[in-house]
Amino acid sequence: MLPLVVDVNTVISSLLGEGNSLLVFKMNDLLKKYYFISPEFFLIEIGKHTSEIAERSKLSIIEATKVMNFVSQQIQFVSASDFEDKFHDARKILEDHEKDVHYLALALKYNCDILSGDKTFKTLCPDKVKNTREILEELNSSP
Repeated sequence: MLPLVVDVNTVISSLLGEGNSLLVFKMNDLLKKYYFISPEFFLIEIGKHTSEIAERSKLSIIEATKVMNFVSQQIQFVSASDFEDKFHDARKILEDHEKDVHYLALALKYNCDILSGDKTFKTLCPDKVKNTREILEELNSSP
């Protein structure tokens, strides 16, 4: 399996039923092409958006909890101390786009791509950032 960094907005989208984010997790659960990783601070970020997710979700609380458990069980959370040596390189690449430094630093450490729908992030790192459509294409082309 290949490592793939997952940003928090991709998971939020999967919980809101927006786009193909949840499909990425469902397909990968079957195909086992990627193992998803994310910085530990992801858990804090998702916590900040819990009420928004509950409010905007088309799912019941029970269904939303099931989806969240399904998605989060597929993600390995990595301590910032494990990839802090890549923060400088990530900041250099991202310049003023500070919010994605942890994700890029983690991807640099693991030499892998990032699953994100952030267009600015993709523009700054076109060879590292892939959107859900691109990941679905890779999953669909898996043997």
